[in-house]
Amino acid sequence: MVEVTVDQLTRIEGHYRITTQVNEEGVVTEAQSMGLMLRGFERFLQKQDPRDAALLTQRICGVCPTSHSLAAANALDQLFGVEDAVPKNALVMRNIHQALNLIASHATHVYVLWGTDLANPAYRDLLGNYGDTGKAVWDELLGRFAPISYRLDGVDIPVGRGYAAAIAEKRRLHEAISLFAAKMPHSVLSHVGGVTYGPTAADIGQLASYYWKVMDFVEHFTLGVPPETWVENTRFASSPQKAVGFVVDRLQELVDASLVSNDFSYAAGWGDVPLYTAFGSELIGEEVLGLPASMRLDRIGGYSDPSKIGFLTYGVFFKPELGDGYDPTSPPESRVIPSGFLNGNLKLSRFDHSKITESIAHSFYVDSESDRTPLEGTTQPEPEPDEIDYSRGIESRYSWVKAPHYGGIPCEVGPLSRMLVMKDPLIMGLMDLFREKGYPAPNTFLRMLARMQEILVVAAELLKWLTVDLDPSGKFAVPTDLSMAKDSQGMGLWEAPRGALGHWVATDSDSKVTLYQAVVPSTWNLAPRNTAGVPGPVEQALTGIKISAAGNALGVDYTNPLGIFHTARSYDPCLACAIHTIDLTGKRKEQVRVI
Repeated sequence: MVEVTVDQLTRIEGHYRITTQVNEEGVVTEAQSMGLMLRGFERFLQKQDPRDAALLTQRICGVCPTSHSLAAANALDQLFGVEDAVPKNALVMRNIHQALNLIASHATHVYVLWGTDLANPAYRDLLGNYGDTGKAVWDELLGRFAPISYRLDGVDIPVGRGYAAAIAEKRRLHEAISLFAAKMPHSVLSHVGGVTYGPTAADIGQLASYYWKVMDFVEHFTLGVPPETWVENTRFASSPQKAVGFVVDRLQELVDASLVSNDFSYAAGWGDVPLYTAFGSELIGEEVLGLPASMRLDRIGGYSDPSKIGFLTYGVFFKPELGDGYDPTSPPESRVIPSGFLNGNLKLSRFDHSKITESIAHSFYVDSESDRTPLEGTTQPEPEPDEIDYSRGIESRYSWVKAPHYGGIPCEVGPLSRMLVMKDPLIMGLMDLFREKGYPAPNTFLRMLARMQEILVVAAELLKWLTVDLDPSGKFAVPTDLSMAKDSQGMGLWEAPRGALGHWVATDSDSKVTLYQAVVPSTWNLAPRNTAGVPGPVEQALTGIKISAAGNALGVDYTNPLGIFHTARSYDPCLACAIHTIDLTGKRKEQVRVI
């Protein structure tokens, strides 16, 4: 048995360690997910004016500050008792703000944080065994996803075209947000009772122009076909089989042409999603399309025991047709992407916020109770530095991340869960196909494709919110006074790009904060074991994977554990959201075994 530790996992937000036990066949037999710094934001907000939360909690994360601001504003709406009066226009503005941030965040993850691993030299070695076709595919992967300051065999590699273009589009999306929210990150738009700014007709026109420029990038880089064609044939397909059939037929056309010319370029129609779908999946690429090789990402990142995992979404984006106000418990019929819980066998049940609890059994916190609901939650760090030891194994405490669960079950949150609960035809169709053919479902390949698909799903709604639902002459806020928050409680249920995000707040007779708890997406996904000893989602997804490229196709390489990189990064880890303080004692020793 070999211990393979990745410390730090790079190209994520925050500080994160993964320790695995790997057998002689290169298969992970046990995994530990470790957040390396203390969360502190709940403590920062004690005794503060609750209205500050919509501004201060954005500082939890610079990638998804919008989501924290909106979750906080939603919690404050209930705290102040105005949730049923927030104007429709304000809700539409919150939708637009979130949608722009979600698209920017997803594009950053796909191209810059996760996609860079597609330019790993292991794929050069793998594809090099397949002649001119393999070389042409490798040239495309390197030419699209190579990061800044990348060297191979002592040679400087130009930054990837997709990588560079995605950074430019992220800037464009941030400019769009700044047009109505003053700045990005850490905007000043969301506030209790609504939003602080009502856009003019000129603003809406400018926002639409930003939208169409981003869609031009999606067409020419991401899809290789017009976005509306893709959405019509996948998101709005008449059945999951029709959606999968559209994608497979499109890929077959591309493959038939390119296997003759060995041209897998953007000009030949190979957008990044088709290239990823054909060569990322063994089932689609090798079995269906007859390609000579794939990365076999559909062989890793699944869950072996469906009784120990669920898929959760709180629901996101208010439905404009419902008018003013909203239900803070987020019933599925009230959100564009509905709330819901799927068990490991994909049986859907109605979301019930009272089933959310957090365990600290394997986390560095002290409390008389191991499990609490968010409105009972505490954030009391372990006071003894000598007790903060990451090397004591799975029976001990080993992370600063808590372990949330829903009805006692750890849950994956994020784009895959949202697309499954939403019953997106493409993602549901592929899930069914993988299960039918004996592949793990879900898997790392599908988790990333769901993120790509969600960009298109949200973009289609965004255009409607901008051009149909928003009335620049309407009302954008209701008045509030601090006294309205006296001896009260509030809950803000929302979705960040990475998954389910909830803020809970309570106040005293002076309307000052007595409790603030944020249960964030990476707390769900990167959780350690819970009170019952059940591993968190990433820990489960890593267990059983082959650590090296394409299922150890080139043999076991403990120094380049691509299986761990691909799978862990597919959750888009955000430890900045999950933890927030540094070690000032100097007692923590770095243990870097694999980089």
